[in-house]
Amino acid sequence: MQFDRRHILITGASGGIGSALARALATEKASLLLHGRNRNTLTALADECRQLGAREVQVCSADLATTEGRAVLIDHVQSSFSKLDTLINNAGISRFQVFEQQTPEQIEQLLTTNINAPILLTRALISPLLETAGESPVILNIGSAFGALGFPGYSTYCASKAAIRLFSEALAREFSDTPLRVQYLAPRATRTDINSDSTNAMLAATGSASDSPELVAQIALKLLRSGQAQMTIGWPEKLLVRLNGLRPEMISAVLNRQLGKIKPFAKHH
Repeated sequence: MQFDRRHILITGASGGIGSALARALATEKASLLLHGRNRNTLTALADECRQLGAREVQVCSADLATTEGRAVLIDHVQSSFSKLDTLINNAGISRFQVFEQQTPEQIEQLLTTNINAPILLTRALISPLLETAGESPVILNIGSAFGALGFPGYSTYCASKAAIRLFSEALAREFSDTPLRVQYLAPRATRTDINSDSTNAMLAATGSASDSPELVAQIALKLLRSGQAQMTIGWPEKLLVRLNGLRPEMISAVLNRQLGKIKPFAKHH
């Protein structure tokens, strides 16, 4: 894949993995449409991407969890970024909290943001992507290792990422007779502002590794270049995901031994 020929929309570009992706693709001279909810942050990132070598940078501030917000982004693509050939669904939120403490409103917000928003945005942009002239269209969905590995304290987050993992898999198979390629990247814990203090404390207590968003971005570019359908980041996470698919009781036993180090941080007082 030659990124300098690509017109790429990155959702959730105003922080963490999204902004690292923007910078990495800017150095590859891609044309970028950066989406986020904070226009000032997006504007500053856009200036930085231009300095890094991006061919073109546009920004669009909108809340994708709402019908109105998605319409704003879709209209922007149609009116100002019509050569879109690559969609990176990165926007999302996380919640590390025991299930019985999560309010119905918090659960609905997470599921709407992490499932409904990317699926409905993809539905709205699938026709323009398929009609792209020249470059073969690509959809890259940013998920999580927790999309294939149920983890205590992350029940709703795991559910949302599992949905996106299977959505990606099904969509890739459905469009396998077209030029469209659908890919799924599953990072492990990443050092971004999406992590709460309790999350960071739990990671330290359990000895869990985490990656920088810059590393995740570089692996995302590697995945885009490779053309393969899915990729999980990190060791032993790759092994745990595979084992969980084959022998989930083994992973349950491991996590049961860690439960005393996980639950105290997942309970909000």
